[in-house]
Amino acid sequence: MKLICIGDVALANDKLCRSNWMPPGSATVGDEVKVLFNWELPIGTTINSVPRSSGPRLLACPDSTNVIRRWSPGFAALANNHILDAGAEALVNTIGSLNRAGFTTVGAGRTQEEIERPLFWETAEGRLAVVNWVFPETHPDWMSVPGPNCWPGRKNAKNLIQQLKSQTDWVMVVVHWSDEFFPYPRPEDRAIAGELSRMGVDLVVGHHPHVVRGMEEIDSCLVFYSLGNFYFSDIKDGHGGWITREAPRNREGLGVQVSFRRGERPEYRILSFWETKREATLDPFRRAAKRMERVNRPLRRLQDSEYTEWYTIQRARFNRWGYRWHFRLWQIGKGDAKCIYLKLVRHFWKLTCMPSNFSK
Repeated sequence: MKLICIGDVALANDKLCRSNWMPPGSATVGDEVKVLFNWELPIGTTINSVPRSSGPRLLACPDSTNVIRRWSPGFAALANNHILDAGAEALVNTIGSLNRAGFTTVGAGRTQEEIERPLFWETAEGRLAVVNWVFPETHPDWMSVPGPNCWPGRKNAKNLIQQLKSQTDWVMVVVHWSDEFFPYPRPEDRAIAGELSRMGVDLVVGHHPHVVRGMEEIDSCLVFYSLGNFYFSDIKDGHGGWITREAPRNREGLGVQVSFRRGERPEYRILSFWETKREATLDPFRRAAKRMERVNRPLRRLQDSEYTEWYTIQRARFNRWGYRWHFRLWQIGKGDAKCIYLKLVRHFWKLTCMPSNFSK
């Protein structure tokens, strides 16, 4: 049995929603091969009037499930910070639309029992359980019913994982977590991943950062901190500005093809996707895979306090100029972009050319 895991899917463009995409990597899906993705946006008509604690509320286009119909039968993870952006009615509509298109959903529901229910996939090779959680730092509608499956804390998570381990061959956890755009996982992300591994989880797959992050093997658990976006529509506000607009790093999408065989540990193969205006396709330049390899380097050599110290320095640099350079320039007008560009050029010149900096 093979599971092709990809990143965030957010389809908000009406023209795009007349498309009909092939399965990722032109895979032949069926009983033994399925696609799992994070379905980011609800299918509704009216934005939820209650603002989120952080970030905009967004909608998928009404016919968005038609775009991915050829991926079915497959799995859609719904535990994320946008799934209630059009209220409870749209969540119910989203689940129904995905079900009718051939997808089993996990990570959100109409009742508490449905919200918390894991997904099970069984073939002749074995039985897999999939749990989907959204974490508080992503600013979801926390503990809402109907709503997403929120991280229950370490004790409750451990109890669930141990229960599932007694019923299945493998346990997979899909997490919507962490912060956005920075390419390295937070120290607390690595700590939680380590705890999930000790609980008995076999595979962790992360969404939400919108960029590719690294992976590591913790004991016998494979951890992919973020697959990035598979496809995320550019979205404008009512005044011509950009709510979301993809920078090159947002267009890199990691795919993980995981093979499961009874009595064996999961094996994986990396796929690289690149988002164009019309779809996401296999990337001959393998940008996502190369990004993951670069990000892996500090994860291999640094642990615990050493990683925390290194991360703090890198994060401060990113906050100072990295975000503006790699992402902000793609979301603003030409005049503002030119101003930021000149400031960044001056900043780099000071860092690399001024004599006082050579003595530090």
